[in-house]
Amino acid sequence: MKKIVFALLLVLLWTVSSAVAAELKVGDKAPDFKLKDSTGKEYSLDHPQFMGKVLYIAYVDPDEKDTNNHVEDALKKERDSGGLDKARYEGFGIVNLKASAMPNFLIKSAIKSKQEKTGAIIILDLDYTILNLWGVKNDSSDVVVLDKERICRYLYNGKLPQEELVKMIQIIKEYQVK
Repeated sequence: MKKIVFALLLVLLWTVSSAVAAELKVGDKAPDFKLKDSTGKEYSLDHPQFMGKVLYIAYVDPDEKDTNNHVEDALKKERDSGGLDKARYEGFGIVNLKASAMPNFLIKSAIKSKQEKTGAIIILDLDYTILNLWGVKNDSSDVVVLDKERICRYLYNGKLPQEELVKMIQIIKEYQVK
């Protein structure tokens, strides 16, 4: 009986420690992934469109998709005014499909329509890949900035307040020239 309890404790300890180890923090190198968009095109952090660029990544629960629209607007305004160099910076979204009770085919259809209309890169996370690799939150909206070496330089969970938005844009500007 003692052996069974001991084995269960070891398994529990191993599971908890590996879950904690998976949490991405500022200064950590982000683990890579392979995920597809709604058209079946595969993306990873090494995708040619991302190479040599600072990455802004929005990891989004479909039910919280509008939480950080102001961030997208501010980044677009900054890019249009020349503050962000499109050759050195790329932004994209990853949608956590398991976080929503809405059927995947409806979400995929809406995403495909948005991609065709705006040209946005929106990647689908069907099985908590990013949640498990990076330890981001489920049922929320996360903002991640990775430098050209894929080191996490900024991470925020939830609705980004104005002062954090300014800080995040400054970090992107700083690392796009490093």
